[in-house]
Amino acid sequence: MHQRVGLGVHVWWDAVTSRAFFTRPALWISLIVCLTVMAPFQYISAPSGYVGVEVVAAIAWALLVAVLIPVALVERRLPRAAHRGILVLTAVVLIAAARPFVHESAYVLVYGGVFDLTGMTARIVSNVAVWLAGLSIIAMTSRSIELTRGSRRRLTAAIAALTAGRRRLARFESENRELLGPVISDLRHRRDEMLAGDIDFTAVRDYADEVRTASHRFEERAGLDLRVIPTDDDHETVQPPRSALTMLRPAPYFVTGFVFLLGAIPYTHLVAGPWVALAAILVGIPVTLGADLAVRVLARGRTSARRGWILVAVWFVTGIVMTVVARLLIGTNEPTLLVPVASLPLVALALAACTDAIARAADTAHRLEVVLAMVARTLTAKTASARRPLRNAAHVLHGRIQGRCVLLAAAADEDEATPEVVQSFRRETDAAFDSVLAFIAEVDSAALEGSVQSAHEDLFELVATWRSVLDVSSEISPAAAAALDDPALSRRVATIVNEGFVNAIKHSIAKKVWVEIDVDGDTLIVRTWSTGVLDRTPAVGPELRGISVLGVGARIYQRGDAVVLEVPVPLRPEREASPAPIIALPRRAWWARRAPRASRVG
Repeated sequence: MHQRVGLGVHVWWDAVTSRAFFTRPALWISLIVCLTVMAPFQYISAPSGYVGVEVVAAIAWALLVAVLIPVALVERRLPRAAHRGILVLTAVVLIAAARPFVHESAYVLVYGGVFDLTGMTARIVSNVAVWLAGLSIIAMTSRSIELTRGSRRRLTAAIAALTAGRRRLARFESENRELLGPVISDLRHRRDEMLAGDIDFTAVRDYADEVRTASHRFEERAGLDLRVIPTDDDHETVQPPRSALTMLRPAPYFVTGFVFLLGAIPYTHLVAGPWVALAAILVGIPVTLGADLAVRVLARGRTSARRGWILVAVWFVTGIVMTVVARLLIGTNEPTLLVPVASLPLVALALAACTDAIARAADTAHRLEVVLAMVARTLTAKTASARRPLRNAAHVLHGRIQGRCVLLAAAADEDEATPEVVQSFRRETDAAFDSVLAFIAEVDSAALEGSVQSAHEDLFELVATWRSVLDVSSEISPAAAAALDDPALSRRVATIVNEGFVNAIKHSIAKKVWVEIDVDGDTLIVRTWSTGVLDRTPAVGPELRGISVLGVGARIYQRGDAVVLEVPVPLRPEREASPAPIIALPRRAWWARRAPRASRVG
């Protein structure tokens, strides 16, 4: 519970200090609130008085916004977060406290009324509470959406880059097939021509040179950076338009009722006294809670559009119910009794829209994060698989074929190229050529069956894959490189490094990422880091950071101007319980929110 409260305070303070208080959404939502829930209804004496109330509310809103504009400009220029937070809170409290006096002044100037200070304390307290809470909710919503949209943009861009890599890989594989078979066939044909002619040292040497040239060609292509392969750019995906009703999602329990009562109870206290205000609270809480339950029960299993219709209908009916409750409690025919019919549904719709925006953005970012990790690993495995036939062909040509050429050339030079020697040369080179073609067929078959395995080169191929998205620098000690000869260990380390790259993309605008792998005793230490500042959340365990799935001892910490993900990997995994397979990556807390000045990270 203490951690939850601490995290809540952190999120609120981050919104206060992140220049998210005085924004366009806050501007227009504050106008709606000023004209509905927080309008000066004490000036109404007849139904026709609604117009006058709205005029007074609009004038007061415009005047207060004009006062806040210089404050917002100053806030944007303050470099220190603490100074911004103090300025914002002070301004909101002072403006909220002054609002009732501005209302009175506008009413006197426009309609010639009498300056009335009755119930001013209740009005000031109500305004301060409502505006601090309301603007905080708007700011936290805007901040959350901003952060998640930034993550989504970076993740989408990374996925697009890796998707382009898949198209390059497809072209690379196609060109490999067009290269390997014909070259092997040509070498076999040239061998037959050589054996059909005069077999001497020069002829065998010339053929060996052709084999060496083909071997080097395969080796160079196996190490080709796939980023140099051209590919057609995909057209940007156009998102279909969404209906306004699909953008509504029930707010958490009690929130809608709390916000509504926060604005309504002080007025009730002013009009009918404390006991009626208490009765309104005791009745309003179960009524609004019942509306929360009704929306969820009726919308269960429905489409998002139908859920929106249900939410609007339920809260409109709830507004009518609260109007009846107000009539029974206050017992007068004041026009202000009709306010809940409009204000309660408006509050519910605003909170539902904010809830949907946060949930949808976070869900989208999380899905993209999972897809990004999966695409990177799949592309890595397939790229490694596509390179293996080339490396195998280069190895066979350089080792087996050229070795046999050396023996045949020596025999020819000594006039000992007997028919038996020639037949042995033909048989052994045929077996070598056939092994190259068989390896190609084996790799293609494994790819079709979806059983491409990541070998020890998986880690290095993974780094190469991510270089199409990030500027990756890696440092692997000799002891660590030797340990990574174990395929299982290499795959586990690749999973950790992949996770570090995903975090760097999701949580930081920095494009430079470092990877460091070293051995400490009987443990392999894997670190990935990028320039950024660790989020100043309260102390929490790694499970709340979303990295506990990487292994015992995984941690994130600040080192200079870089945020480091560090995971120890035992070199003897049998001593450690095998971790459960990761079906889907958990949603992570963000940890590198901004990239400050560039500096050397050692």
